[in-house]
Amino acid sequence: MRLFENKRAEFVEYETGEGDLSVRFAHLSDLHFPRERVDCAELLSSLVRARPDAVLFSGDLVCRRRPLSPAAFAFLRELAAHFPVYFAEGNHEAAHPDRARILQELERAGVHNVTNGCARLEREGGVILIAGATNGGEAPAMEEGAYRILLLHRPELAPAAAKELMPDLIVSGHAHGGQFRLFGRGVYAPGQGLFPRYTEGLYQLPPNTTLLVSRGVGSSRFPFRLNNPPHVPVLTVRFSPDP
Repeated sequence: MRLFENKRAEFVEYETGEGDLSVRFAHLSDLHFPRERVDCAELLSSLVRARPDAVLFSGDLVCRRRPLSPAAFAFLRELAAHFPVYFAEGNHEAAHPDRARILQELERAGVHNVTNGCARLEREGGVILIAGATNGGEAPAMEEGAYRILLLHRPELAPAAAKELMPDLIVSGHAHGGQFRLFGRGVYAPGQGLFPRYTEGLYQLPPNTTLLVSRGVGSSRFPFRLNNPPHVPVLTVRFSPDP
């Protein structure tokens, strides 16, 4: 892992589930325009080379204390031109004074905004439902028989959501990998405090949910990352169609 790198994203492969069908998702989180650190053209090129079937974006495209950046929406349009994109708001969108414009730009870019809603993705006879919730807000009930994904920005809320909603997969960001990583652990994350539990990769939550956490791509108020380069998980989900 690159010690002080914050310009180039690290793409990491993960797998979850069992079955005859598979879907490949790239997960983006926490770009925080206009404080993005990565080269977005290089990021998009890397995403194209990774060849996901769709992109899951778990929030914080923007910084709530900064004016909206045209570059953020240009990036969204480029992204949606290559892949289906499913987006759920993070705390920075929810609290931004120009939230209405963010929602308009998501729609204009052709992004599926699943915040407190749900989208349906069909794959070779199988069905995947992708729902979103903001800051632990209510997500819609998801029908039985489908593979169910919940975009939930804050991972510390995932254990409760796993018990209440019982999705197969929860996708989160927010923790920024713990900002500084020492001996494989993050040091601090908002909502979790010192030595947070959920900072990167896969976790199993009872009763039967997988949690995927991205270390994020950008930074908000605190710009420094140690042993914690920008992170784009690429997850292969395996599942079987409902008989």
